[in-house]
Amino acid sequence: MSETPDASTARIDAVAIVLGHRFINSALLTQACTHTSRLGAQATPADKRRDANERLEFLGDALLGAALCQTLCERFPDVDEGPLSRLKSRLVSRATLARAIEVTVLPDHCLVGQQMSKPWPDSVKANFAEAILAAIFMDGGWEAVRIAVGRLLHDFVEDPMQVDEDARMALQVWCLEHHKQLPNYTSDRVGGTDHEPLFRAQVSIAGTTGSGDGTSRRRAEAAAALALMAQMNGPEHAG
Repeated sequence: MSETPDASTARIDAVAIVLGHRFINSALLTQACTHTSRLGAQATPADKRRDANERLEFLGDALLGAALCQTLCERFPDVDEGPLSRLKSRLVSRATLARAIEVTVLPDHCLVGQQMSKPWPDSVKANFAEAILAAIFMDGGWEAVRIAVGRLLHDFVEDPMQVDEDARMALQVWCLEHHKQLPNYTSDRVGGTDHEPLFRAQVSIAGTTGSGDGTSRRRAEAAAALALMAQMNGPEHAG
């Protein structure tokens, strides 16, 4: 698998601008930006391990969580573990990662097979984000990936409600595109305290249901929307 020097240089420049790291190992970045579909049906398992980004996704998922935990602890020094954990769960969701990367130029430098038409599933976009973060770590170390995570998710960390709004909006758009109708939400208070109530929401479309909890109806509905989109992006809904 090869590409022009100009394409490789443009990819390196894009990552440097968006995420703050300039790659030394351009081949590593190319691998991070290569979906397995790009390799074709004849690719062997060894080809996929060498040239596609699946193993980097695996590493990037763990690095993202660790870097985000550090970021949140530093950004919110007076917030307890519980709320931080819930915020982290929303920030590392595939829906949030997909929203974060799709507003940058990075998808323009990612490689997929001809059979994969746009818009790409959230899972594909999120996996590209994780793989690029892993490549940054391997090329530049912990501080480089910590900075990259901070830049990628900065707007969502500073305005956590944006995560909730984006989750519901993304599901609404998906449902209109695929089913020509809006999803149906239900929610109830199920416990908690006066200071921190607990709500549970369900959202359904076309016989598929997602559920989620939150400290408000809005947040519970956002969690449910994320759960439903995770199901819709699963293998059983592919294509």
